[in-house]
This record gives sequence, C-alpha cells and structure tokens, in this order.
Amino acid sequence: MPDAETSRRANGPIAFTLLILTWSSAPLFLKHFTQFLDGWTVNGIRYSVAALIWLPFLVMQQRRGKVTPGLYKAACIPAACHIISQVCWGLSPYHNDASIMHFIGRSTFLFMIVLSFLFLREERLLLRRPVFWLGVTGTIIGILSMYAGGARTGSTSPLGVALLLGTGLGWALYGVTVKKYLSVFGSRESFAVVSLYTVPVHLTLLFGVGEWQAMAGVQLQTWMLMLLAALLTTALAHVLLYEVLRQYGPIVSDGVFQLIPFGTVLGAYLLFGERLTALQWSGGLMLVAAAYALILAKRQAQRAS
Repeated sequence: MPDAETSRRANGPIAFTLLILTWSSAPLFLKHFTQFLDGWTVNGIRYSVAALIWLPFLVMQQRRGKVTPGLYKAACIPAACHIISQVCWGLSPYHNDASIMHFIGRSTFLFMIVLSFLFLREERLLLRRPVFWLGVTGTIIGILSMYAGGARTGSTSPLGVALLLGTGLGWALYGVTVKKYLSVFGSRESFAVVSLYTVPVHLTLLFGVGEWQAMAGVQLQTWMLMLLAALLTTALAHVLLYEVLRQYGPIVSDGVFQLIPFGTVLGAYLLFGERLTALQWSGGLMLVAAAYALILAKRQAQRAS
C-alpha cells in the first residue's frame, strides 16, 4: 500500500492541472453570465453557493474541536480584502473581454510586493535590485499596452482597467492578510470562514444594487452553469491553490499562475471568438515577463536575507 506521502506526490500533477483549468475558466464563466444577469447578482449567487458548499465541512470541524475561536476573529480582515477583490472581479467582465482579465491581473505581484514594504522593513531591500525596477517598468508598460490595444477594439475601457487593477490590489491585500492573520490555521477551515463572512455583504449588494428580479427569467441551464462556476472557480479553485502551494512550493506555484492567462485566451477564442491585437499580445507577454522579474527579485532578496 502506498504511504500518505506517495499519494500526495501522485496527486500533485492532478492538482497542478486542475488549478490551471479552474482559474483559467473563471473569466469565461463570468463573461457568459453577462448576457443574463448583472455583476452584483452573479457575485451574490456564486458566493452563496460556495459558502453553502463549505458550511457542512466547517460545522463538522467545529464539532470535532478543530476550529479554534481565534479563527473567526482572525478571518475578518482577510474577508474584507477578499470582498474588495471579488466585487471588482465580478464587475470586470462587463467592461473587459475575458481574454485580457488574467493578464492585467498579473499586477497583483507588484501590489503585493509594494504592500510588503509597508509591513516588513527587510522587504525594502528590493528597492536596490535592478530586476525589481525592471518588473515595475514592465508591469506599467504592459498595462498601458493592453489598454491602448483594447481601446481601439472595444475590448476594454478606462473603467475596465480600473476594475482589474482594483482586483489586483484586492488580491494582494488578501494574500498579505491571509499570511499575516491565518497562517496558523488550517487552510480549508480558513477559507470556509472567509467564504461565510463574504455572503452577507454580497447578498446585501445583490438586493440593494443588483437587478435581482432578473433571476426569475434565468433558464435552468444557466442556473446549472452558475452552480458549476461556484463549485469550480470559487469553492474548488482555492483548495487546489493550497494543494499546489503545499506540493510544489511558492516558486513553482507562482510559475503556474503565469500560465493561467494563456488558458483563458484559448477558451475566450473558442467560446466567444475573442482575439487579442498585436499590441495586446505584446502587453500581455510584457506583464507575464514583468511578473517573473518581480518573483525573481523577491527570491533574490529572500536568499540574501
């Protein structure tokens, strides 16, 4: 019989592949739903389903005594950051083509490093490394190129880029606060509590701002797709991320994330006929290269310290 470590290694490539598929598909699902419902309503539905999926697990762990009271307090700030990112992300497909969403999302790496400067003095050593400034310059040029190329074709807009940058900032805040407040707790329990905290806010926005009456006209097929999207891109995707981090470590995991935008581009072409312009391709590749440069600068600083 294989031991637990052998089983985990065997499951690693499966988690690796599923992570790319689930995260790549998120903009495709959201873009499809723009035909039927507004972003506030879609977000409310997705996170309600995700929270319901994780609620039985959280209750079971609570009864087993594996959920400490401190988790509920520690999850408050990460949940607030998660809400910011998901609000911006949920509205993004109404102002952007699906194919560019993950490319501009690479700005998360820059935001995360800048935020680290505020919390950790040793992180400021990055300012002395040329590769860091190369990554900063590449990120800025990449975003401007993606916008300039998309503005001509209507695939993006100033508001669309602003929403994606807000998503990147929110993801960075979420990543930093999860590491700061939730690293001592179980990853599944932590995400279950964070999901539970996001639901009241998303439901308030759904009924307060969204066009929730339109839900009555949604066909069963679309409802099934929304349930599938909530399962794959919200409830499952985060667990896969934790698994890949555990199996491969942060260096390989960061590399995996650079592959995700290309999966979305392929899906957007096949499903919606979206095509990136030459300038957008240049900007997208620049953003991926800039993210690699920022990751390299981060690793160099860690080794030096």
